[in-house]
Amino acid sequence: MCPDLYVCEHQTNWDEWIPYAVYVYNTTVNTAITFTPFEMVYGFKSEIPSALREAPTVQYNYDYVMELKGRLQSSHEVAREKLLSSKEKSKEYYDKNSETPDDQVGQKVLIFDETVRRGRSRKLSLQYIGPYKVLAVEAENVVIKKGRATQKVHVNRVRPF
Repeated sequence: MCPDLYVCEHQTNWDEWIPYAVYVYNTTVNTAITFTPFEMVYGFKSEIPSALREAPTVQYNYDYVMELKGRLQSSHEVAREKLLSSKEKSKEYYDKNSETPDDQVGQKVLIFDETVRRGRSRKLSLQYIGPYKVLAVEAENVVIKKGRATQKVHVNRVRPF
């Protein structure tokens, strides 16, 4: 065992630390749902092994099972609500920095090219392709004419030509 490090200099003992890393992860509060993964699975907080004064008692009765089931259902419901709330906050933050479509119908635009060309660095490739003609503006999307077909593109992928 290496005294001041988690892994030895030659990195040969990393696998010995996996159970500890898993325990830390499972007992750390998730900021989005404000519960630990351990709580979401078992319905109660984990006790740190050094904090145990006596062996944990396990109850095998119907009342305990029903209480645990209720706790799990309520914690999953709270977690679901927290995740939806977190998702809405993320969307608000994203939309705050997102541009609104100011493209006019008939205007020409360029589209961000997301395809990776084989054997070429993205840094040296063209980032935008086009120009294409705007046919319609729908909420955060722009409908463009691409050859004979039309394509709906999110406004964040479009810039004026």
